[in-house]
Amino acid sequence: MTSFPDIGERFAVAVSGGADSLALCLLAAGWAKETGRHLVALSVDHGLRAASRQECDKLHDTLTIKGIEHHILTWVGEKPTSGIQAAAREARYQLMSRWCLENQIEDLMVAHHQDDQAETFLLRLARGSGVDGLGAMKPIVQQAGIRLLRPLLTIPKERLTSTLETMGQEWVEDPSNQNEDFDRVKIRKNMALLQDLGLTSDRLSQTAQAMQRAGDALQRMTRNWLKEHVRLFEEGYCVIAQTGLDGLEDEIRLRSLARIGMVISGEIYPPRLERLQRLSMSLKNGSDATLMDCRWIVRKDDILVCRETRHGEVPDNLYQIDYPHSFPSLKLRILGQEGWKQLLKQRTGKDDFDLPKPVIYSLVSFWDEEGVLAVPHLGYQRVGSEFEAQLTFIAKKRLLS
Repeated sequence: MTSFPDIGERFAVAVSGGADSLALCLLAAGWAKETGRHLVALSVDHGLRAASRQECDKLHDTLTIKGIEHHILTWVGEKPTSGIQAAAREARYQLMSRWCLENQIEDLMVAHHQDDQAETFLLRLARGSGVDGLGAMKPIVQQAGIRLLRPLLTIPKERLTSTLETMGQEWVEDPSNQNEDFDRVKIRKNMALLQDLGLTSDRLSQTAQAMQRAGDALQRMTRNWLKEHVRLFEEGYCVIAQTGLDGLEDEIRLRSLARIGMVISGEIYPPRLERLQRLSMSLKNGSDATLMDCRWIVRKDDILVCRETRHGEVPDNLYQIDYPHSFPSLKLRILGQEGWKQLLKQRTGKDDFDLPKPVIYSLVSFWDEEGVLAVPHLGYQRVGSEFEAQLTFIAKKRLLS
C-alpha cells in the first residue's frame, strides 16, 4: 500500500467475496486503520446467478462485523448472452466508478495479482496482440476522475489464499471460475503444463513488464512526434504535416494515426491493426480514407482529419458543454450538410468562415423543433434566440496522454 502516493483519506476497494479481493480488502482495512484512513468496500451484484445476491448479503455481514463500510451495487437491465465476462467487467467498473465520483472518492483498489498478470499475457498472446497488448497491467491507471490502484501485481495468488487461511477467513468460489467455456479458465487449468517448461507466472509477469517498458518507450516517441507534427483545433479537427510522415517508422506512424483518430472521434479503443495498416497505406498513396468515424483527407502539404457526419451523434466524451438556461426540446448533433443549408438561409455574410467545408459539416450544433438553433464554433445562433453555450474540447488531452 505504501508504494502508492497520495492515497486519499477515504478510498474504496472492489471486493467480490472471492479469495483475491477479500484478501485485498482485509489487508487494506488493516493498513487504513494504521494510517488513519477510511476504507469503503464496494461489491457488484451482477444478477447473472441465482445465488449472487445471497453471496453479496453474506459478504456484507462479514465485513460489517469487521467494522468495514460496505455497499452493494446492482447491475440492472438486460444481460448479454455472449461476451458475458467482458460485459460484466465493464458494468462493474462503471458502477463502482460512478459511486466513487458521487461520493468524492478518487482511489479504487482492485485485486489483480501476479497470476492474473500471467494469464492476461497468454490470452493476449493467443489473440496476436502487439507490444502494448502484451504489456503488463499497470499499478496505477487514471480513469475518468478515478485512480485504479493494483497493489498486488507482484503477489502470487497462493500467497493471498494462505493469508486468508491464516486469518481463519472463508471465501466464496465463483462457479464461473471452473467453466471452460471461458478462455481464461482454460489457461488457468493448463498453467501446470507451462510451468514444467519454465513458463511460470513469475517469468511470464517479467516478460509482460519488459513489454510494458518497450511500450512506454514507443509511447514517448509517439507523443514527441505528435507534438511536433500535428495541430489540433478546438473545433474538433486536426492537421497532420506531410513532411512529418516522410521516413517515419511504421510503428510510430500507426500509433500516431490511432491516437489521432481516437481523439477526433471519441473512440475509446484503437482499431484493429489490419485496418490501421490499410489507412496508413491509403495515406501513403495519396488517397483519402475513412476510419474510426473520421475522414482522412489528403491535401498538398498536409492531411486533414475531421469527424464523419453520417451518424449525426456527438460522443459524450468529446466536449464539456455548459449552457446556462434550460431548453426542454434541445438536441445535440453534428451539423451535417442539412444543418449547413439551414444556417445559410438564415445568415448573411455566408463566406466569412475560415474553416474547410468538411470541418464545418462536422461541427457540434444545437437543434430544437425549428431546426438549427446554434453552432458555437461558428459564432452562430438563430436571430432572436437567447441561447448561449460554451464548448470545451476535453478529448484533446488524450492526444498526448
